[in-house]
Amino acid sequence: MEAHSSQSIASLQYADPQVDELLKHSIRTQLESLLKAKLTTEQRQLLLQKSFVDAMTLVLSYAKVEHLQLVKVFDNMYEQAVQSMAFAQLSQEQLTRQYVSASGLIMSPHNCKHTIKDVYRIKGYARGIDLAIQSKLKHASSITILYPACGPFAPLLLPLLSYYKDSQIFTSKQINVILVDVHPGAILSLQQLVKDLQLDDFILRIEAADATEYEPAESIDLLVLEAMQHGFTKEGQLSIAKHLVQFLTLDGWMIPQNISVRGEMVIGETEFNQQWKGMDYSHSLNTNESAQNNRVELGEILSINKSTLLNMQELELQDGVKVIPANQIMLPNDIQDMNKRILVIYAHINTFADEEVGQYDCGVTHPRPDMTFYIDTKPRDIEHTHFVANGGDTVQFYYQLTGLPGFIPAKV
Repeated sequence: MEAHSSQSIASLQYADPQVDELLKHSIRTQLESLLKAKLTTEQRQLLLQKSFVDAMTLVLSYAKVEHLQLVKVFDNMYEQAVQSMAFAQLSQEQLTRQYVSASGLIMSPHNCKHTIKDVYRIKGYARGIDLAIQSKLKHASSITILYPACGPFAPLLLPLLSYYKDSQIFTSKQINVILVDVHPGAILSLQQLVKDLQLDDFILRIEAADATEYEPAESIDLLVLEAMQHGFTKEGQLSIAKHLVQFLTLDGWMIPQNISVRGEMVIGETEFNQQWKGMDYSHSLNTNESAQNNRVELGEILSINKSTLLNMQELELQDGVKVIPANQIMLPNDIQDMNKRILVIYAHINTFADEEVGQYDCGVTHPRPDMTFYIDTKPRDIEHTHFVANGGDTVQFYYQLTGLPGFIPAKV
């Protein structure tokens, strides 16, 4: 007994704070699900289905909807989805395992579950996907949609399918969906969520596979993909899109239709602090005109769409590292305070037609500072990671595909 007590105390003394926080979250989620268990399965599923439909009803409404109203319904959708995840009974490892694959970061279900409450990301995608589906079904009796790297909740599509089923706008005979994710925990969560939403008829299959290697048996009409972080870094969006674009039909579409990755030189205090004083939340509609005018635009670094992907050439360097040549940019040489500015890289996402996710609209479009990029100045201690250039220099950008993706500048 004494030995057992000593062992227990020792294990407590060496607890990992991060793991412990995740364990508390898991316990809390399980306890909340037990409270919900007082509801019948049917009652729980109806609440879940209603939360998804309510969110999409607001998103697809072209009437003005207040920000706080959107946040409220999205938070409810998130809470209901997390309850469904609890019923999937993921182990601690299945919930929290996160790692770097050959093509980028594979996020844990615990970390990527929050995407479903990222209001303006979901809004921009859902409205774009809705328009694309409507357009396709005007000329076809049915379509096949592939959604790789979809995470535990497939948030860009499952809420929309719930809305279609509830409103009977489209049926499962018209829309066939393939969901793909490499994470075992995401697959278990997806299976439970699809069952709880009663969307089985819309889902051709849920596949556990690496999206950069997956080969669908069917021709794909719509490829829906969002596997990126701010600054177009870390995750494997480009590697996945480059591989799967070949499976689109000749008139098939990618969602998003275009991602424009751009660079600008900013004064950090103006861009990230002063600009947002007095604002309740960041959004492209809330940017400050004075701060915008204070930027120095460098231009587009990379454009990702069906055409550029099909024509994209890889360079393989030593040790098998693969890069994509991006654009060349000539640095401006007439900016007096350039030595005080930092490079920020951001993505502007056109999902379909006029629907978009603009700068600051969500986590993936926030400008990302690059503190290793210097123009007209030098760091006190130059490290191998630093890039130093002068106004008037031409910079060739490359995009690293292997490991953690991101941009690498080189002087021409």
